[in-house]
Amino acid sequence: MSTDPKVEREPVAPLLVLLIDDDEDDRFLTAERLGDVPGKPYTLDWTPYYSEGLEAICAGSHDAYLLDFRLGKQTGIELLREARARGRSAPVILFTSQGQSRTDLEALDAGADDYLEKAGLTSALLDRAIRYAVAQSRESAELERKVRERTNELAQANAALRDADRRKDEFLAILAHELRNPLTPIMNALEILRLANDTGEPVRRQRERMERQVAQLKRLVEDLLDVSRITTGKLRLTLEPLTIQDVMESVLDMSRSQFEKVQLELIVDIPTQPVRLEGDCVRLTQVFCNVLNNAAKFTEPGGRVWLTVVPSGNRVTVTIRDTGVGISANALPQIFALFTQVDRTLHRSQTGLGIGLALVRRLVEMHGGTVSAHSDGPGTGATFTIHLPVTRT
Repeated sequence: MSTDPKVEREPVAPLLVLLIDDDEDDRFLTAERLGDVPGKPYTLDWTPYYSEGLEAICAGSHDAYLLDFRLGKQTGIELLREARARGRSAPVILFTSQGQSRTDLEALDAGADDYLEKAGLTSALLDRAIRYAVAQSRESAELERKVRERTNELAQANAALRDADRRKDEFLAILAHELRNPLTPIMNALEILRLANDTGEPVRRQRERMERQVAQLKRLVEDLLDVSRITTGKLRLTLEPLTIQDVMESVLDMSRSQFEKVQLELIVDIPTQPVRLEGDCVRLTQVFCNVLNNAAKFTEPGGRVWLTVVPSGNRVTVTIRDTGVGISANALPQIFALFTQVDRTLHRSQTGLGIGLALVRRLVEMHGGTVSAHSDGPGTGATFTIHLPVTRT
C-alpha cells in the first residue's frame, strides 16, 4: 500500500511592516493586532518621526507602511505627497479618526492604497488591508517591469529600423553612382559611332535602339540619385524669379517629340500674361515632364493629353489630363508613394521603378505647393493637378 509523498514547503518570510506613528500607545495596539493574525505573518518596525518615515518609504525598506494621520505638527497626507513628489510609490495604509470622510478622500488622492479608522480596528481587518495593498503594489511593480521591458524592446526595434533605413539610403546612393559610372563610356561610344557615319540599315537600327535604352537607363539612374538626395536631405533648390511660361516652354521643348513619337495629341492652354513665381526652373521642368511622360506612357496611340495653366489669386494651377487607362480607386492613395508601382500600364515593361511621381510630390512640396491625382477608374483616364504659389508683381 502506497502513500502520497509529503511535499516540503519553503517557509514564507514574514512581511516587514513599518508603523509611522508618534503615539507609542498606538504602537503597542498595532503590534497586538498584528500579533493576533494566525501564522504570525508580519514583523513590525516603528518610528515616531516624520523624516524617518519619509526616508523609509522613499528607500522602499519595508513591504508595507502603516501611517498615522497626525505626526506632530505635520500630517501623514503631507508625507504621502512628499514621497510621491520624490517618485516613490509604496503600499501605504493611512490610519484616520472616525468619520473623517474628507481626510479619507485626501489620503487616496495623495497616494494611499487604503485607509482604516483606528476605532474598531481588528486583526482581520488590518491583515486583509495589508495583504491587499502589498498584492496591488507587487502587481503594479510587475506591470511597470513588463512595460519597461516592452519599451526597451520597441526602442531597440526602432533603432534597428532607423539603421536599416539609413543603410537603404546609403545603398540607393551607392547603386545610383555605380550604375552611372558605365553610362558615360557607353554614351561616348554611341556618339563615336554616329560621328563615324556608320552605314547600313541594320547597324543604324541597332545604334538607335542602344541610344533609346541608354537614355532610359540614364533617366532611371538620375531618378535614383534624386531619391537618395531627398531621403538624405541633400536635395537643394536653386530658387530664382521666373514665370510659369518660362517653365512650360522648357517642358514642351522636352516633351513634344515624345508625344509625336507615340502618336498622341497634346493640347496646351497657357495664358499669355506672365504668371510670376519663385522656383527652381530645372526642378519644376522635371516635375511637369514627369507628369506629362506619365500621361504619354499610359495613353494609347490616338489619345489626347491636355496641359492647362490657370492662375487664380495667390496660386497657379497646372492640370494634366489624359484619355489613358485610368487608375483604380484603391490605387489612388498610394500613387505618390516611393517605389509604388500601380498597375495602370498598357505593357508591364513600362512600369519603371515607381520613383517619378514620388519625386513630383516632393519637389512640388519643396516649392510650397500641392499635387493630387484623380481618376474615375480603369479606362476613364487620369487627371493630375498641381498648385504652386505665385509672387506678386
